[in-house]
Amino acid sequence: MSTELESIAYALIAFGAYWGLVEWLRRRGTLERYNITAYGPVLMIRTKKGLELLEKLSRPKRFWRLFADLGLPAVFAGMVFMFSLILIADYIMLISPPQPSELTSPRAALLLPGVNPFIPIVWGTIGLVVTLIVHEFSHAILCRVEGVTVKSLGVILALIPIGGFAEPEEKEIMDKERTKSSARIRIFSAGVVSNFAVAFIAFALFFSLLPTVQPALVAVNDSGVVEGRIVEVNGVKVSSVDDVKAVLQNAEIAEIKIVNGDEIRILSVPAVMGVKVIGLYTENGEKFPAELAGIKAGMLIVRIDETRITGYEDFQRKMQETKPGQRVSVEVYDNGTFRTFNVTLAGKGEKGFLGVYVSTFDSIDGINVFHSKAMLDELKSVPELIKSVGGWLYLIAMPFRFQGFTEALEPLFVAPQWVFWVLNTLYWVGWINFYVGLFNCLPAVPLDGGRVFHEVFAKLLARRYGERAEEMSMKVVKFFAFIVFFSILMSIAIPNIRGLL
Repeated sequence: MSTELESIAYALIAFGAYWGLVEWLRRRGTLERYNITAYGPVLMIRTKKGLELLEKLSRPKRFWRLFADLGLPAVFAGMVFMFSLILIADYIMLISPPQPSELTSPRAALLLPGVNPFIPIVWGTIGLVVTLIVHEFSHAILCRVEGVTVKSLGVILALIPIGGFAEPEEKEIMDKERTKSSARIRIFSAGVVSNFAVAFIAFALFFSLLPTVQPALVAVNDSGVVEGRIVEVNGVKVSSVDDVKAVLQNAEIAEIKIVNGDEIRILSVPAVMGVKVIGLYTENGEKFPAELAGIKAGMLIVRIDETRITGYEDFQRKMQETKPGQRVSVEVYDNGTFRTFNVTLAGKGEKGFLGVYVSTFDSIDGINVFHSKAMLDELKSVPELIKSVGGWLYLIAMPFRFQGFTEALEPLFVAPQWVFWVLNTLYWVGWINFYVGLFNCLPAVPLDGGRVFHEVFAKLLARRYGERAEEMSMKVVKFFAFIVFFSILMSIAIPNIRGLL
C-alpha cells in the first residue's frame, strides 16, 4: 500500500472512531447537557464566553452602522463579479471542459488546509481561523448594534475545527416590526465587509514588507531542488544570471562557488551556457523536427543560426522570430562535444516549432542556474494588477502559482526567518479572507449574499407587488442558489468523469 493510501486509511479510521464516539455521547445525553448539538459527525459547541466582550465591541453603534453601509457596494460588486464568473465557468465546462488534474480534483474545491493541495496546513489554518472569527464576530457585533440578542458563540467541529458561528435570536432578526430591513442588511453583510477589510489590511502589510526579501542566485538540480546559492564564478562575486554570463563570456572553464548553510563547494565545469533539452515532443506517434534530426534529451542548445542561446529567454525570443518551414542550424553541446543539426521547423500557429521541451533554467554545462528576481517582481506587481477585473481573477487563482514562502521556496530568497513567517501569515490571512468574502457574496441562500440580495430585491419589488414581493424575491434567490451549487458540483464532476472515460 502506498504512503498516500495508508494516510487516507488512517484518516478514515480516525474519523470513524470519532463519529462513533459522538454517537455514543449523543445517546447518553452528554452532548445535550453541555449545550452541544450533533448533526451526524458535525458538532456545534456553544459557549456564552465572549458575550461580554461582544457587548463592549458593539458600543460605538454609529461607527459599525457606517462601516456596514460603506461596505455594501463592495458586497454587490462581489456579487456581480462572482455570479458572472460562475456563468463563465459553466460555459467553459460545457464547451471545452479541462483535463482532470490536481486543480480540478474534489480536494481543490475544499477550503481546508492540508486537504486542499494548494493550501499549506500551518499557514492555511491560521488564515482560516482568523477568517472565521472575523466573519462570525462581525455578524454578532452588528446584531448587538441593531438590538438583536446573541444567544451564544461557538465552534463547528468535525474531528477538527472547520468553522465558527455566532448564534443570534433568528426570530428577532426576521421580526419586521422589531428589526428594520436596513438593519437586517447590515447584519447579513457585516461578515463579508469585515472579511474584505481584513484582507485589505493583511495584503497592504504583506506588500509593504515584501521589499525586505531579496532574490537569490541558486544552483538547482533537474528535480527543481535548490542545491545552494551561487556566490562566485571564477573568483568574481555574482548576484544575477547576467553577472554569470558576463564573467563566462570569454572563459573556457567555470569555477562555481556554491554555499548551502555551512557547506561550501566549488564545481569546475566547461564554461558553456545554453538551454537544456529535457524532452522531445510527440503527437499521435508523429515525430517532430528535433527528434527527426537526432537531437536528444540532455543536450544543451547553445546556438540557433547566428544567435547565441545562453538560456531559456534567449531560446524563446529566437523561436518567436521563426516561421513554419524555415530551415535553421541548431548547435548543441553534448558530453564535451559541440554538434550542429540542420532542422526544418514544423508549425505551431504562425511560429516555427522545433519539437523540444526545454528547461526554464539557464544552464552551465548541465548545472541549472536560477535567479528569483522575476518571481519576486511578479509578486510585487499584484497591487497594480488588482485595479482591473483580470487582476481580481489573478488574485483568486494566486495560490495555484504561489503558496507562500514554503520550505522549498525559502532558499530562493534572502531574508531573516521571521520575515518569511510574518509574510506567510499575512498572505494566507489576506487571501482566505478575500476568497471567503467573495464566495459569500454569491446571491444564493444560505450565503450572506443571498440574504442581502433577498432583502434588497424584496424592497424593490414591494413598490409594485406589495405583499407578494417577499415570496417572489425568495424564489429568485433559491433559483440562483440552484445555479450556484449545481455549477460548483458540475465544475468538480465533469473533469473527473471525463478522466474516467
